[in-house]
Amino acid sequence: KVRGQTVVDIGCGAAYLLNILRQKGKEVAGIEPSQGMRDLAHKINPKVPVVDGMAEEIDKLIKEPVDAVLMIDVLEHIEKDAEQVKKISSVLKVGGEFIFVVPAYPSLYGKRDKEMGHYKRYSKKELRYILTSNNFRVVRLRYWNALGFLPYLVSEKILKKPLSSKLRQNKNRMLNLWFKYIENNFDLDFGLSIIGVAKKT
Repeated sequence: KVRGQTVVDIGCGAAYLLNILRQKGKEVAGIEPSQGMRDLAHKINPKVPVVDGMAEEIDKLIKEPVDAVLMIDVLEHIEKDAEQVKKISSVLKVGGEFIFVVPAYPSLYGKRDKEMGHYKRYSKKELRYILTSNNFRVVRLRYWNALGFLPYLVSEKILKKPLSSKLRQNKNRMLNLWFKYIENNFDLDFGLSIIGVAKKT
């Protein structure tokens, strides 16, 4: 749940999430470096303002403090991630929330991560350190996508090849049911990603 009234999504893509939040009464804005994604956002979600910019420019792009900043699968693309978290803190109101998703388990870092432009995968311990060192109190860190963990491990670390597109499609269908009935209700304490919520102190 995204608390507060003003929300900025860094790397918002086509602004699907922001549009959902807008329909719930939030004041939203997106930052997106891809021209193609900004064009798509303007076409599909025209009522959501999306500006051209990089995550690293957030402290220049946001003029007034906001209640929440989202980074969904973005932080791992930024080499100076701790500096980025510090910038996010600077644009949040006191008590404002930083909500993020990052890839989990440094030991799983491999070819696919490199191809996707990831600098790293994260542990909970590292995330806690980065956050608490930059004016945040950790509210929640939990693993996500437990069902995909074993196939990813076998594919990337044992077989050394990407999952087939057919397998990923089948997995997506299973994930919809898995998330609805299992992971939305139980924290299994492992998974391919980490979902985090941190509050500015």
